[in-house]
Amino acid sequence: MKICILSDSGLAGEMVHHAKTVLEAVCKASYLSLEFCHGQSEETELQDGIPSRETVDLCRTSDAVLFCLQQTGAYTRKYLDLLRSKLGLFGTMRLIRIFPALSACAAVKDAAAGVDCLLIQEEWSDGMLPEQGEKVIDGDLCGYDVLLSNSQTAQLTARTALCAAQNRKKSVVFTDLCEKMSSAALRRRVTNIAASEFSEVELSHLTGTEAVSRFLRSPGSIDVLLADPLLGDLLFAQGAAMSGAPNLQCAAYFGYGKQGVYYNAMPLPESGVQEDATCPAALILACAMALRHSLGLEWEAHCIEKAVAKVLSLGRTADLHQPSLPTVSATVFSAYIAQTTAEYISSAE
Repeated sequence: MKICILSDSGLAGEMVHHAKTVLEAVCKASYLSLEFCHGQSEETELQDGIPSRETVDLCRTSDAVLFCLQQTGAYTRKYLDLLRSKLGLFGTMRLIRIFPALSACAAVKDAAAGVDCLLIQEEWSDGMLPEQGEKVIDGDLCGYDVLLSNSQTAQLTARTALCAAQNRKKSVVFTDLCEKMSSAALRRRVTNIAASEFSEVELSHLTGTEAVSRFLRSPGSIDVLLADPLLGDLLFAQGAAMSGAPNLQCAAYFGYGKQGVYYNAMPLPESGVQEDATCPAALILACAMALRHSLGLEWEAHCIEKAVAKVLSLGRTADLHQPSLPTVSATVFSAYIAQTTAEYISSAE
């Protein structure tokens, strides 16, 4: 099993180092063999922010790609979107998680404790808007957009959500921005057909308004949320803001096979931030997603997530400082997670 790592130097390099510390502890405790390869960006690639053919080929030959998303530099959102496109990845899965130890930071105190919601959607692409413009209708200037929905990618996205729900609480909520749109009706129909193959999973439908309202009032009641590309980004931004710790959320791109690109959902801050004072939990949780969805290591992924929850209740890095808990460096934080993960894995043997 091979994991390709893409990151810049500095703070991103430190985050990757901490994530690898945890993965190496998992390998040792589970007697696994994971191969790590680091993409070495060329000077033109760093300047243009466009993945080179060598980088794309390296990613294609890997089982999973660990990507450290940054605000500035080479590995920005633009670079990530181009890489996703070249790898043929069309779907997004993002975790909205509020650990019990961080519930005091959440915007919705009572409802948000213990939230663990997986948001899945097709990623927005230019091909979804093949035609748009302005024209005069009844004497008035009107703007129009033609929105397309692809039944194949809609089906694969729905199956991804249903498969994920099988290993969680066996519940999927489907929502779209406007149920009267033909593209939304196609996604809904395709999702219903796919759900017929998953008898253990309960599929329910909510309008966009109902989904937003339920997410605000009772986010913990939603397990897997399957949204359309228009509504998904809005719901994730809402969930991340509600969490009070958006920099701890992780995400992934997926496609036709098991391969995916796993990354920190909120980009790392610009240079100048103290490297050992930034919490590496987002990238560590992205590693757990990679183990679960690309490598099929459900137990190891669960142990990492459980370890992160425990360590957050014992100590924090400076960017998550809480007066009642000791402040530790990112190095110590990741070492505690690695040790706790190994203990959880070993305890099951």
